[in-house]
Amino acid sequence: MTLELVETLLSEDADPIAAGWQLRELVNSKTPDGAGLLAELASRGGALALADPAILGGLLRVTHTKLLASRGDDESPLGAEDINLTDVQNLLGQIGDDVPNRFLLLHLLAIIRTPAALRMLVARLDESPPKNWLEAGQTLSPLMQRRDWSIDAVFPQALALLAHPPLASAILDIANYLTRTSQVAKHPATSRAETLASLLGGVTNQLSRFEDDPRSFGDDIDTVQQRLGEAVSLAISLCDAIGLIGDETYLGKLHQTLELRHRRVQCEAAGAMARLGDELGQQRLLELAQEPVCRLRAIHYADELELGDGIDEQYRSDEANAEAEMALWMSQPQQMGVPPTSVEVVETRRLLWPSFTSPVDVHLVRFEYNFGDQIYSNVGITGPAVYTMASDVADLATDDIYAIYAGWHADHPEIFSVPASQLNSAQKRIVEPLTVYLDRHGYEGLEVELLGFFLDEQCAVFQATRDSVRCRVVTDGLETIDQPIDGRLRPLSAMDLFHWYKGRKMLRTFNS
Repeated sequence: MTLELVETLLSEDADPIAAGWQLRELVNSKTPDGAGLLAELASRGGALALADPAILGGLLRVTHTKLLASRGDDESPLGAEDINLTDVQNLLGQIGDDVPNRFLLLHLLAIIRTPAALRMLVARLDESPPKNWLEAGQTLSPLMQRRDWSIDAVFPQALALLAHPPLASAILDIANYLTRTSQVAKHPATSRAETLASLLGGVTNQLSRFEDDPRSFGDDIDTVQQRLGEAVSLAISLCDAIGLIGDETYLGKLHQTLELRHRRVQCEAAGAMARLGDELGQQRLLELAQEPVCRLRAIHYADELELGDGIDEQYRSDEANAEAEMALWMSQPQQMGVPPTSVEVVETRRLLWPSFTSPVDVHLVRFEYNFGDQIYSNVGITGPAVYTMASDVADLATDDIYAIYAGWHADHPEIFSVPASQLNSAQKRIVEPLTVYLDRHGYEGLEVELLGFFLDEQCAVFQATRDSVRCRVVTDGLETIDQPIDGRLRPLSAMDLFHWYKGRKMLRTFNS
């Protein structure tokens, strides 16, 4: 049955809408397993070229998920008994670069990490590199997490990949990691130090132009963020590499990079200069510990270079670390892409938290972006996780902010939700009495948005009107929470209300 489903998904007339639930069905089926699904796709030959690229990308994601699930834990690598390298090679040769998630096949090779798999990985990366630096980083990340792989199967061949901009920073990061952990006698790119310094000069000039005119990176936000992320990532990796190579000849390039306004890049340049014994680099490194966005890295480098005594202890406190974690997270390309104008811990509590067996310190961190004519702010969380809601939670009571993040963080097979559009007849019967309950309590124009399952309890989230104000409301027939949505730029979503509901119950139970 499931192999017939694969055939349906790969057909020229596959329904993109139906493909969503068909892929979910394939994920949940026991057969075929990941290796079987990989072999099935590899055997399809020319049919893959006719398939919808988005659907084929979904099948690659399902295959990747199933293969990783077969490992049992991160300590058991994929091997010949789990995956056929010939199937991977054939499949890579049959699908185009326009197919989403193609890089996941390369990620599997990095996880297998046998010499044959790694040689194939390097060759394929050179023939068809990932589209962006984030994909490249994910592809090669297993080589940063383990030491049981053949360095000779990767270097020096992988240095040729520096010619591909999306791959350059990831390759350098691996070389830097091998050097920092003393797995190699000298940096793998030592013979290319002059080339690295030239690259650093080029990317520094590129970032300098961007600081003067952001439009130099493109006319739309996505393009600018991608190019900025790639340039910053490469600058960071190049600075670290030059510092680890240890040649003072290239201090001039690092001095040039230190003059950029980007704090994270400044920190890497200062760290590399300090490693080379430059006094200006050492001084700037200590100063950068005051900046939340690069505080953790500056302290790490200072301690590594035995300069840590020059950092004020206030910048090592738990609150200072929480502010640094939030600033760094917000500056990632997937978030705002730049650090907040200001960041401050507003409250800390030690709580029993979902997914933790003992109490943890949970920090609520307020951040703000001042864009001159507009201010954007919110409250996020650090401690058990670093995260901030897209919706505005800043005006909620403190207890409720903790609750909404606890609900978001909860992960349990018996905690899930079903959108209103996918409710079956039995689930609709669960919603009916909750609708009646809210109607009796003054809510009008009720429109169900989702049904939530919380262990043995059920709740539903609705849009409604109460006292002439449009709101979202969640109830289980005993406890009800509502929040206005009219006139708000970032109102709480239906899922936010479900998080709030379950988080309130969990924190109340765990922390009586």
